[in-house]
Amino acid sequence: MPLTTVNVTELFVSFQGEGLHAGRRQLFVRFGGCPLRCRWCDTPESLERGPSCRVFAPEGMRVLPNPLPLDRLDHEVRRLQELAPPLHALAVTGGEPLAQAEALVAWRVRSAVRLPVLLETAGILPGRLERVLPAVAIVSLDVKLPSNSGERPRWEEHAECIRLAVAAGREVYVKMPVDGRTDPDEVARGARLVAEMGRGVPLFLTPIAAPESATLTIDAGTLHAFHALASRCHPDVRVLPQLHKVLGIP
Repeated sequence: MPLTTVNVTELFVSFQGEGLHAGRRQLFVRFGGCPLRCRWCDTPESLERGPSCRVFAPEGMRVLPNPLPLDRLDHEVRRLQELAPPLHALAVTGGEPLAQAEALVAWRVRSAVRLPVLLETAGILPGRLERVLPAVAIVSLDVKLPSNSGERPRWEEHAECIRLAVAAGREVYVKMPVDGRTDPDEVARGARLVAEMGRGVPLFLTPIAAPESATLTIDAGTLHAFHALASRCHPDVRVLPQLHKVLGIP
């Protein structure tokens, strides 16, 4: 039986804060629920599927009950698109949107929104990623390093997700969050993994900021060292902080 509802935490328009398209204006659909509990998570309100969804529109914020019918979600997204042009993409984020992969596919199949979809994922659910790739134009994928995430290693899952996205011909970039606790051996392993799965895929080292602030938890010297280390394994390594935190916006 096809899914007809989805759990969404919030809808808003903002500038993309991370990765290859940082600074571009996008419409964000933040799905609720995530199987991970990363120490540095900056969206803890989306870790569980909540009872309500906040819609941030030019006239103010509204609250809708969850789960949202897919037709209602599409209506709200189309309305934001009309009220806040121009937009580069529809950023589907979380939480972990692949936790609701079937609902995402069902929505995109029936959607009247014609923006390209940028999927932001932790890259740990390859089977579900494969299911949604036909509905996605851009894949923004994280490599979670155990030394700073506090999670178990996910190397195989990350590798398979990158392989699938590249094989499908999608635009792909990878973000690797780093902080002062990051193990240098993990930085090298992550960079090698990205290079092996997709040598032309840009790798962004993302300095982790303290919760509720733009204060970085890593110093410049360590960032230089990590960049040099990763660059021995991968030809396109870049350092980019979370732009939205620097600007003080969602």
